[in-house]
Amino acid sequence: MSEGLTPTQTITTHSPTGEVKIHSSTPIQFYPINPPENTLFAGSIYTTHTFPTVLDGDDDIKRHESYVPHGIGVENGTVAVMNKFMPGAVCPAHRTGTIDYGVVVDGELELLYGDGESKIFKRGDVIVQRETYHGWRNPSKENETMVFFVAMAAKPVKVGEEVLGEDLSAFGM
Repeated sequence: MSEGLTPTQTITTHSPTGEVKIHSSTPIQFYPINPPENTLFAGSIYTTHTFPTVLDGDDDIKRHESYVPHGIGVENGTVAVMNKFMPGAVCPAHRTGTIDYGVVVDGELELLYGDGESKIFKRGDVIVQRETYHGWRNPSKENETMVFFVAMAAKPVKVGEEVLGEDLSAFGM
């Protein structure tokens, strides 16, 4: 991981006369998502709760600031998150109820899927995760990996007659 990489979250808004101003700018706070190993960390960046998002009167900011996560996605909204994978970290297999856009910010990330199949993504690569059952692994034994994800609400995927649905049991959810 690049030395000194400390991402911040900056939120813009409008003054009463419509001019642009900074609402807030703070370092992203990371929290472990796989205790007791503590090798996977998530830093919440922003959530929206309607589609389209209502920006009037900073309604979206108020909803984001009061949001308490209950899984990966938000019904009818989005979740933006920065994930850190410590060297060798493995994220267990799961299925979200969302379509996820991921960008590898730094390091490498291995997508684990199927029966032992995998694909490596490197810095700058983009992943579109469409409610498929998958896991992640940082293949490096020395370097952290950082990935930016945006998860958007999606209708449950149906394959044939079976509705697959979210599966976060590996996370205790």
